[in-house]
Amino acid sequence: MLLCFHKKGRFWVQLGGHIEVHDESIPDAAMREAEEESGLGGLRLLRPAPVDLNRHELASTFGRCRRHWDLGYAAVASAATAPIVSDESEDVAWWPVDGLPEQIPWDFPQRIAYVLEELRSR
Repeated sequence: MLLCFHKKGRFWVQLGGHIEVHDESIPDAAMREAEEESGLGGLRLLRPAPVDLNRHELASTFGRCRRHWDLGYAAVASAATAPIVSDESEDVAWWPVDGLPEQIPWDFPQRIAYVLEELRSR
């Protein structure tokens, strides 16, 4: 699983960002953000629908945005391509799903377990 170390949040989390005016759809926005934050080209969505939906409060370090909705999509990348750290992250790294780093949001392991179960059932 590819995670980025979020500068403001000070934790490892999935790639992501915000929908922009020029994005044609939410999946397009998700792919654009993933490519921008990881430097990986050729990402392929596993399905057009989200695999995760999460609403959470944000710390004051995030500024005026106090609540956040995550729509999570699953994508695959070529194993031959190494990720590149963007301006929005301090680090980007691959992690085994059964060996996630310690600095993750409290509910992240449960969310990942649900996503893996959902993808296996399809």
